[in-house]
Amino acid sequence: MGRIKIYASEGCPFCDRAKSFLKEKGIPFDAIAAPFGSQGWAQMKEETGGGRLPQILVSDQPIGGYSDLVNLEATGGLSRLLGGEDKGWVDTLYDVIIIGGGPAGLSAAVYAARKLLKTLILTQDIGGQVTWAYDVDNYLGFTQMDTAELVTRFEEHVDKYHLEKQVGVNVARLVAAGKIKQVMTSEDEIYFAKTVIIATGKRPKRLGVPGEKELTGMGVAYCSTCDAPLFTGLDVAIAGGGNSALEAALDLSKVANRLYLVSLTPLTGDQVLQDKVRHSNKVEVFVEYEVIRISGESNVEAVEIRSVKGGEVKKLPVSGIFVEIGLRPNSEMVVDTLDVNGVGEILVGAECRTGLSGVFACGDVTSVPFKQIVVAAGEGAKAALSAYTYIMNQR
Repeated sequence: MGRIKIYASEGCPFCDRAKSFLKEKGIPFDAIAAPFGSQGWAQMKEETGGGRLPQILVSDQPIGGYSDLVNLEATGGLSRLLGGEDKGWVDTLYDVIIIGGGPAGLSAAVYAARKLLKTLILTQDIGGQVTWAYDVDNYLGFTQMDTAELVTRFEEHVDKYHLEKQVGVNVARLVAAGKIKQVMTSEDEIYFAKTVIIATGKRPKRLGVPGEKELTGMGVAYCSTCDAPLFTGLDVAIAGGGNSALEAALDLSKVANRLYLVSLTPLTGDQVLQDKVRHSNKVEVFVEYEVIRISGESNVEAVEIRSVKGGEVKKLPVSGIFVEIGLRPNSEMVVDTLDVNGVGEILVGAECRTGLSGVFACGDVTSVPFKQIVVAAGEGAKAALSAYTYIMNQR
């Protein structure tokens, strides 16, 4: 069995952490006093070439300091250097694992790559919520950009750095309490990282009616801020009765020909918004009606609604429908370990920190206001830079 040698000095916190770590693991070691200028210091410099404390050798092989020791143990490398059996864990230890492939996650990936961080992207898809829109007209530098082309450009930018990327992966669990984070997929794969960036975005609450899924992106939309200009001069339905639905109606009233606001319940949005909507000569409000079907061949052609009280069915000839019944953050895997607000968004500070050391979050899954592509991209950049700063401060 190989031995571990630690060059340390009194009052060095990382020296104490390294010793405590090995004691907790039941791994024997020799501690050699190496205050600056001492014989131990000179011996350390000769054996390791390092000048910062602690300096650690495993079986006479210099491995670095405290953080390097923890990383080595987490991936099974320490056991192998000591002559023991491989734990069978994944050998790769990433600097950062990014969960999510929307604007926030991809922006984080670019910034992580530029900081030369070993990065792994795990995502169900590329583009995230951007793919719900027809075109994007409010991303700086791009006018009336087709979303497919925009997402392609995002991905090409990331691929320029040759980062490891796995698409079609569902992350089921995150174990992040320790220094080394474990990311587990629904396929029981486990990945290890020094830091994790959560950029899983949101998903809309869907109506769950025939035609909705088939016509998404072909008249079924979920973001009036993104897509309202695309319905200029057309008749459009809006499903919902809260603030988001009322704001969508006001946005669309500037460009659309005729609007139908369909709410399952009495309107619940702010009274000032209700008044504006009701006073618009473009909007017809159907209260206590439910959408039961969206029909059309290659595009939305009509929406069927039914009275909750009387059962009367109406068919509204429209070219689109905005589903504005709310969004749900994709935060299920961390709601038990990270602080979230009342709607499940991950609470973050100005540097995208979550409150759990080494775990960052960005984009629409967080409590940051204004869910826009440009905001998400900026938050992704911040998260990667914060992860880099965190790693650089570890010893």
